[in-house]
Formats: sequence, C-alpha cells, structure tokens
Amino acid sequence: MPGTTFSRVVFMCHAPIVIPSIGGSRAGQCAATSKAMQDAAKSIVDAGADRVVLLDPHLLHSPSAYTCVEMQANMGGSFKQFGRGDLTVGFPQDPEFCRHLIKSAAENHFALDALKTDELDHGALVPLWFLQAAGFKGPVCVIGFPWRSSQESHIEFGRFLGQTCGGYAGKTAMIASGDMSHRLQLGAPSGYHPDAHKFDKYFVECVEAGELAKASTLPEDLREIAAEDSSESMAIATGAVGDVAPTAKVLSYEAPFGVGYMEAILA
Repeated sequence: MPGTTFSRVVFMCHAPIVIPSIGGSRAGQCAATSKAMQDAAKSIVDAGADRVVLLDPHLLHSPSAYTCVEMQANMGGSFKQFGRGDLTVGFPQDPEFCRHLIKSAAENHFALDALKTDELDHGALVPLWFLQAAGFKGPVCVIGFPWRSSQESHIEFGRFLGQTCGGYAGKTAMIASGDMSHRLQLGAPSGYHPDAHKFDKYFVECVEAGELAKASTLPEDLREIAAEDSSESMAIATGAVGDVAPTAKVLSYEAPFGVGYMEAILA
C-alpha cells in the first residue's frame, strides 16, 4: 500500500559538543542549539514518522556514487572518539527499505551502493542521539554522498528520494545533517577567514525565507571560504521538499566555538 511523502524534513547540526553531557562546562554556550536539536527531533516523532532517512555529509566513500549504510547489528555507535564511550546510539535497520532504494535508484539512473561499516560517524550520530532522546524507535537509513557531484545533481537525487519514499508504505522523515562555516573565529577548526561569516548569513537568510534552492547553490568560492559541510545535504533536502518551502522555519543559529550551527524545520 503506497505511503505518504516525507512526514517531516529537518536540518540539524552534528557537533558533538551540543550534546549537553559532552559539552560539560561549555554546554551553556550552545544551549540554544541543544534546545533546537531537541525540538527538531521531537517534531519528527510528533509527525508520526515510521522511519528516518539521514543525510550524512561525512560519509564520503565514493567519487561518483551515493551510499546506503549497512551494519551488522543496530544502526548506531558510540561517542568514544569524544571521550564518552558510554554514550551510545542504536536504532533498528530496515534492509527491505534499503534494497528498495538501491533498486529504485538503479532504475532511475542514480548510483546508490550499499556500504558496510561497523559504526556511524558523528555526522550521523549527533542528530540520531537527539532523535533517540526524543523517543523515536523506528528504523533509520543513513545515506552518504559522492564527492564529485554538483549541487544540481544532489537536488535531482533529493527529488528521486521524495518520489521513492513517497511511494513506500508508511511515513518517512528526513534529517539533513550539516555544520555551517568552520572558519568564524581565530582558533576555529579550519582556521579563520574574515569572509566566512557571509556564507552563514546568506544561508540562514535563504532558509528563513523558504528559498531552499538559493541556500543550496550559494557561490562555490564562498562555500570554499567557509569550509562548510551543509550545502550538499541541504541540496538533497531541497529536492525532497521543493525549491521553495513556504513553511520553513529556522529554530536556532549560533556560532560560539567558531563553527556555525543551524537547526531548521524545512517541511
């Protein structure tokens, strides 16, 4: 029986420090982000999603193919890389759904390969930690991107995901994971650039106006200056939602540690 289109599409950052127990004494500096992450995750639960597709910009394993993660046990991992191996994330998988995506992708001339891995990276784990805390218990599908692909190609892939997930039983939600500029202050992870803040300003303004296609296709030189990893997942989300999203809402934006964090409900 055909299902619906995406029940909810959200954009979430993936900085481990926004998890309060990891942030510790610095948690107060990103409290608005942590609250917005909670609200975005709760909106997925409230929308009645049966499964979640998460777009992970750190999962770059192929120059030309998208990847769909397969794991031996649950979909998840721990934060041991950040000193908190006791903090874990775990969701069931839905192999039939993943096979459906891979088969449909081939039929629509998209390369989507299965990727076996033992543990997810923080690009997926951070949003999923908040999703787990919000009480979601359904299966999760994590998708990575090719590193040789245009923004327009990502938008087309997002349209494919929207059509394919919309024709599958049950309700599917989407999380687009991404951090904004990594160069906003001295000591930032990618160094400082005086123009890096312009990317965040334009990106946030576009999303606030519901102009998702404009947010996804900001000039390449500005994206490079910013050293960001948000544009690709936003482009795929744009394809899934539409170039213009009248109900899009930015929940929070802040940059306390030299990296921009934005959370938004896109649809």
